Amino acid sequence: MEIYIQSNYWGTRVMFMAIYEIMEMVKRKITEKTSHTYLQKHLSNPILDDNKLLLTVTLLSEAKLNKTDIITYATTITLIQIALDTHELITNERMHSGNETKRQLTVLAGDLYSGQYYKILAEIEDLKMLKNLAEGIKEVNESKIYFYQENTTDSSQLMSSLINIEASLLRKVTNYFHLEEWNGFLEDYLLLNRIELEREQFKNTGKSVMVDAFVQYEEIKQETTNGYLYILDKYAKWAYMQLEKTMIKLPTLNLQLKESINQLLFGSRQQQMYVEEG
Repeated sequence: MEIYIQSNYWGTRVMFMAIYEIMEMVKRKITEKTSHTYLQKHLSNPILDDNKLLLTVTLLSEAKLNKTDIITYATTITLIQIALDTHELITNERMHSGNETKRQLTVLAGDLYSGQYYKILAEIEDLKMLKNLAEGIKEVNESKIYFYQENTTDSSQLMSSLINIEASLLRKVTNYFHLEEWNGFLEDYLLLNRIELEREQFKNTGKSVMVDAFVQYEEIKQETTNGYLYILDKYAKWAYMQLEKTMIKLPTLNLQLKESINQLLFGSRQQQMYVEEG
């Protein structure tokens, strides 16, 4: 597969550094807009997924936006994602914890982040993008209802809901900028990313909403750690194979995104070996 800028090593390095620089600038803006002294005393810092941010910046770069607009849109989209992820924590905590005060503070934090991205969108005055992102938020929340309330009849419907949770927002971005050829790739990339995050959480805490959701459709030999990891391993393999197929359909991938993919694939392979040996 060709590197995004082919001319020479220096050109590739410049693109690599440009994307890294934009990501760091977005992170600083996110930190500024999510800082709240009281919430920081009682809650962990908001979740910022580097892989999602990298993909967001990549897509906006593919749309040929200037640096300022990339930073503005990426900050807005990332704030939306943080707000959605923060509100999702409430559901997870209700399933696994009885800390009502923490849940209430998490609601407030999610609302705070939501207010920040609406403020930025108002400043942009891009009503069409505002409508697109609002539709993406609606699709994410509808998919969460199916996923968490078990309104599905089989694992394929459940997987479809999970993919929509992860990819709906950025699909709105690709459709808005006429980059629909990226949709298959972003779905597979974000799905594998989510599975790896679920796997890491399960190994650290023994809890995973994905395991809880899919276990009813899986036949596992024993209800043990390895048995549950087998579920994640099964879907990681599937996502891994899908990602390999959709990668080759794209004409360009920047170096930093390639490195991210390699890390996800390496993590997936390492975990498969762990489960098989265990």
